[in-house]
Amino acid sequence: MFSGRNNIEPDVLACNSPKRKSVKPVPQDIQKKKKMIVSNMETKPKQYTERYEIDSDEALSEIFEGFKMPEFKELKGFENFRIIVDGRPIEEELSIEVRNKYYKLCHSQQVFLHDNLIKGLHYKLIAGIISEIVNIADAIKVSVISTPRVEFSSWDKTLLAFEHLGMNVEFLRVRLRRLVSIAYETGDASEIRRYMAYRTEQHGQVEDEIKNMETKLEELKEACSGFTSYLESLKSKAEKHEHKFQKEVAANW
Repeated sequence: MFSGRNNIEPDVLACNSPKRKSVKPVPQDIQKKKKMIVSNMETKPKQYTERYEIDSDEALSEIFEGFKMPEFKELKGFENFRIIVDGRPIEEELSIEVRNKYYKLCHSQQVFLHDNLIKGLHYKLIAGIISEIVNIADAIKVSVISTPRVEFSSWDKTLLAFEHLGMNVEFLRVRLRRLVSIAYETGDASEIRRYMAYRTEQHGQVEDEIKNMETKLEELKEACSGFTSYLESLKSKAEKHEHKFQKEVAANW
């Protein structure tokens, strides 16, 4: 028989041996350093991509900043018109129609209306501002003396906000103030507006009356056409009846 000591596995004996060195735990500061290294390795590709994009934008910006835009009066026409803000061309964000109308507005003042825009605005926001300025200019051009004052006020508030951002739109606000003064602030303005409203109302009523008369006339024409057909049928019957009568008159005794 084997003794109990001899039945113990050699590995267990090795583990219980006082000669085996105990495993020391890894200090927490070393564990943190390892985690930081792994984290940096994971985020490095993303940071590199973002940095590459930033460097590309900065390089593009530097290229256009180095290109000095000519004075507006030096432009030969719409074909040479470029909209560059913070070194970035943004005309491709606008339709050809909006660009053409914006060019005409700039041409009227002989300046780039966006020259003094504050730095750092997103190019899509700037494109939206330019589009809205064009829309307001179009609305001013088709306004009438009966246009509600609240609409003029709304346009002016929008233009004022754009002016605070650096857009040169004071000339449009001046035009709005003149229109409001003529339509609402002159001595006879209220009476003139009442007359214009009455004239518009009367004009509408006259048009309605004309349409009614035209409808009645068409009805009369249809009735007349039917009556004419009826008379033609009676005429034919009358001629036949008269012929029969005359034949009887002329018969021998």
